[in-house]
Amino acid sequence: MMPFLSDTTWWITLAVAMAVATLPSLLKSLRMFLLLLIALLWLAAVIAMGVSAGFVAALAGGGVSLLWGLLLTLASLISSGVQQMANRRYS
Repeated sequence: MMPFLSDTTWWITLAVAMAVATLPSLLKSLRMFLLLLIALLWLAAVIAMGVSAGFVAALAGGGVSLLWGLLLTLASLISSGVQQMANRRYS
């Protein structure tokens, strides 16, 4: 069905893509240059998935890592907003 799931190279590149997608959620301030650099690194990891395991593997890995990065960034923004709101209220 999906033979790339048993491919070690795909799992390694997926881990790299997910690690790169996590970076925006760890940054204090989002600068355009850093976001562009992160996007290029993520794209390189997805292309490596495509070269090593095929188009469907790259599509699956890119989707999973993109969703992971978006969810973590959203959680980070919500968390920092709640902390700022609490600091303003109780200080």
